[in-house]
Amino acid sequence: MEDSVEAFWTDFEKETGEKVLAKTMGQLFSSPKDRGDWGLIVLSPRGIRFRRTPGENWFASMFRNSSPPVPAKSEEDLVIPYDSISAIKNPPKKFLDFLFGSPFLLMVISYEKDGQGREARFAVDPRSDFQKQLKGFVEG
Repeated sequence: MEDSVEAFWTDFEKETGEKVLAKTMGQLFSSPKDRGDWGLIVLSPRGIRFRRTPGENWFASMFRNSSPPVPAKSEEDLVIPYDSISAIKNPPKKFLDFLFGSPFLLMVISYEKDGQGREARFAVDPRSDFQKQLKGFVEG
């Protein structure tokens, strides 16, 4: 298994043309009410990259007779260059979030693309130092 993981990241670096400096699993939310897409969040020398991982709701898969179709080609990665990032924020948790919210750390990245201000909302493992590493690249 270790060989297949190393091969995956070697292929990833060849495909993107960038070295992987840090990585974690997480979610990308297109809006505050969105359920989020799971994927890989990767830091490279030039920016942050989110690659969706195809999947299906485990509960729905229990009632399906055949396996779900896997897309032949994955969606295009979301790539945010460090120099386009204007802010990284952690929205405050609401009272009930401590009981019913995600245990993942929510961070909102404000950036500019095509002359427009945009936001990407990510949820990452709070035990990882991913956000600290990201801030080091943005501020450094």
